[in-house]
Amino acid sequence: MKSILRVTAIVLLLLLTTGCGLQNSPLKKQQTGQTNQNEQDIRINAELTRRAKETAGSIKGVKESTAIAINRDVTVAVKVTGLDRWRLKPIKNEVHDKIKELDKAYNVHVTSDKKHCVQLKQIESQLSEPQDTKMTDVLNKVNKIIKEIDS
Repeated sequence: MKSILRVTAIVLLLLLTTGCGLQNSPLKKQQTGQTNQNEQDIRINAELTRRAKETAGSIKGVKESTAIAINRDVTVAVKVTGLDRWRLKPIKNEVHDKIKELDKAYNVHVTSDKKHCVQLKQIESQLSEPQDTKMTDVLNKVNKIIKEIDS
């Protein structure tokens, strides 16, 4: 009985020590290296961003719009107020279709959520400033917004 308990304790001790040893493994270091590499792969299409923002703003019922085209995604936030809120779904569909016509290679995500609108405006102003902006942070923020839009 004591030998079984002793063997179990040794096995648990080995499992705990090897599990904690994975924190400094090469796999973890490789992932941080990939982040730096991905920083160079992130592309923002400023022209498509501008055209998407203008296109969304030109649609009847849209009071204000903001957009960002990053990698292969165009994320657009529109502000629809007053009685036009009754037509929110058709307005969002029209925005989606018109922006998809601009470049069919991009995935288009449209939202009318106020929180997303504020977040996209912050990202837009962050990108327009000459300060050092971490593109991975921008991509993560946009991907979070896209995930919330699509859910």
